[in-house]
Amino acid sequence: MAETIDLVLAGEPVRLFADRALYWPARRRLLVADVHLGKDDAFRAAGIALPTGGTRHDLERLTALIERSGAASLWVLGDLLHGPRVDTRWREEWARFRARHAGLDMRLVEGNHDRAAARAGLGIPHGREPLDDGPLRFAHAPGEGRDTGAHFTVCGHVHPVVNVPGFRGRFPAFALTERQLVLPAFSLFTGGWLVREAQARFACMEAQLLDMGPTPTRNR
Repeated sequence: MAETIDLVLAGEPVRLFADRALYWPARRRLLVADVHLGKDDAFRAAGIALPTGGTRHDLERLTALIERSGAASLWVLGDLLHGPRVDTRWREEWARFRARHAGLDMRLVEGNHDRAAARAGLGIPHGREPLDDGPLRFAHAPGEGRDTGAHFTVCGHVHPVVNVPGFRGRFPAFALTERQLVLPAFSLFTGGWLVREAQARFACMEAQLLDMGPTPTRNR
């Protein structure tokens, strides 16, 4: 196991981080999906007792990844927000995070939870359409947008998790097939979709990544 794993997707070298992020060195771009800011606020508002600080902790993790990777940009592949409320504590935490990284290019590919993005005052460009850059397509969910098959898709949405033999519980995972990489949910407070058919997958086990299978040859 290692803290990072290097892959080649559609001819482009990328690096996976155990803390649920992808880095594209050619663009100096860090990518995450399903941050779900304010999910803890939403649960408490619904009467479900949860400790505070989840949003702050996730943004601190994101800061650490930005600094460690040397990223010049951050793209969030959907579900940066969790719900429609924009007047809860996550706004203050996000404002501090945005100010701390004022020189960082940030953008959001809106997901199904980002309906409030237009009135949330995020201070970053956002839109619902997938973004194409070179041979890669960046989307929120698998299969979004029309494509002729010319692009390799990087997305999120389904929160992939895996069972690891010899360990209890399920672990967030990068799910990889010949034409698609699905990122694990960045938020620590999420459920997941159990990966069964991905040709290769990488389990995020605390600060380590476990390579659970061979990389499809067409990605090389």
